[in-house]
Amino acid sequence: MLRLTRFLIAPLLLIGGVTLLLALISKPASTPALLEDLGQRPLVIAHRGGMGLWPENTLFAFERATALGVDMLEMDLQLSQDARLVLIHDDTLERTTNGQGEVAHFSLAELQALDAGYTWTADGGQSYPYRGQGTRIAALDEVFERFPLTPKMLEIKVPDVGMEAVLCEMLAAYDQLDRVIVASAHERSLQRFRQLCPEVATAGGPISLRLLQTLNWLGLSDLLSPSYSVLQIAQPHMNLATPRLLRNAQARGLHVYLGTINEQPGMRQLLEMGANGLITDYPDRALQLLGRSTQLSTLPSE
Repeated sequence: MLRLTRFLIAPLLLIGGVTLLLALISKPASTPALLEDLGQRPLVIAHRGGMGLWPENTLFAFERATALGVDMLEMDLQLSQDARLVLIHDDTLERTTNGQGEVAHFSLAELQALDAGYTWTADGGQSYPYRGQGTRIAALDEVFERFPLTPKMLEIKVPDVGMEAVLCEMLAAYDQLDRVIVASAHERSLQRFRQLCPEVATAGGPISLRLLQTLNWLGLSDLLSPSYSVLQIAQPHMNLATPRLLRNAQARGLHVYLGTINEQPGMRQLLEMGANGLITDYPDRALQLLGRSTQLSTLPSE
């Protein structure tokens, strides 16, 4: 019996010692200048520029979302055949353009010859108001040139094709290192990007979210030393968002953005839960809920 007791106590003491050490050396995430500048109010983040209102990931959408007064533009990055970063969510063209095939098989010039407003409809296909209006796939450098001061969330959609290095170089070249948050569903892309651009704020990936969830469940979230600044919880992981998880994430210095959320009752629930930001296809609804203007200001000149 004594031998069994010693057998059990040794690993418990080891676990306790490791836990204490981690508690002593753990530190919360520091707030990047971008988020400090945005202040404490809940942020309205236009998902793909507000894809419920305008053709997604286009300069047209970003212009109007900015004029509407959103706090941040969210957009998706793919790599063209000629190694240019372009803004499109899918790795194929059919859903959002009049083209066919994989994005990576076309040059920037070929992609921009397509109609990026071709399939957008607000009435289930009865009308296509942006078809034939000159709306095209945007290149990331165009966004940097048009909206240099606007906060942006950039999502790397494809791992292992060199996007991280191209993005890091572009952020430096366009003085955007402190104007963006980089996100991805691919942990290895985030790790690679952080190695290349350690000064740029990033969001945690799915493994980071699961780790925080586990520590939260064990009551050990204070052990977390995040390598990222933003905890982005989106579908299909929204069921993980609980008031306790949000409180503990924020106690570790993380800003918690939730979405994609499009109806005001759901938005209100997440705000009451403590969300720092709402990612939405309908930024006008979030602005209205927050008591902010939903009138378009003067659009930028062409």
